[in-house]
Amino acid sequence: MNNSFDFKRFGQVLAKDWKQFFRNFGISLMVWCSLPILVWIATLVLGFDMQADDRIPFFFILVFTVAMIVPSKVYGKANLSREGVGFAMLPATNAEKFFSMLLYCSIFAPLIVGLGSWAIDSILTLLPFGGFVGYVALPKDRLVLLVVSITCMVLLTSSIFLFGNMVFKKRKAGKTVAWGILIIFVVTMILQLFDFFEKFTMWEYDLPDHSILPWLNAAVMFVGAIFFYVLTYRKIKTQKY
Repeated sequence: MNNSFDFKRFGQVLAKDWKQFFRNFGISLMVWCSLPILVWIATLVLGFDMQADDRIPFFFILVFTVAMIVPSKVYGKANLSREGVGFAMLPATNAEKFFSMLLYCSIFAPLIVGLGSWAIDSILTLLPFGGFVGYVALPKDRLVLLVVSITCMVLLTSSIFLFGNMVFKKRKAGKTVAWGILIIFVVTMILQLFDFFEKFTMWEYDLPDHSILPWLNAAVMFVGAIFFYVLTYRKIKTQKY
């Protein structure tokens, strides 16, 4: 097969993965979007109010949890000895299969859950009863920075779990979390030996304009996401069945 990227063939892969995505994760996607209803019911039954700022973390939890679990739910068989043969024999290049996987797991699923749960939350806020007070919205003065930071964080999270999905055979999400915690612990201990956090804090205070730090943080997360995407693509190319 020609290894070049063919958009017509890529469209066929997207169509095939669309069916697989909704077959394996469609109901779960609707459930995740509807979880604000449970929170709203709790405010109604228990009789307390929940401000918009207090509900924002709930949306982050939904989006990042979905980014963690969707790769194993939709593409969990892609690296298995028997079940993965269908993925390997798909008449498409590795790049076409990888970018379809990336679109559905890193962009489509988190975006749908984020916007869907926000829309349901907004509808519930309109009701004259219940405890949702105020509409959830990002601060306008930091809107661009927050959107960029959240996007980079979601991409990094998704890329890590996409890689874990192609590396581990069973309990993919759980093993990815466990290894991630271990790596973070080891890196933290190494950085602590060199007083990194103290030096970084002093460097932060010395800066004339602190606004560079959130952008730098977003850039680091984006580079990290690219790193894990590259590892995932290489794993797809070298996968043995």
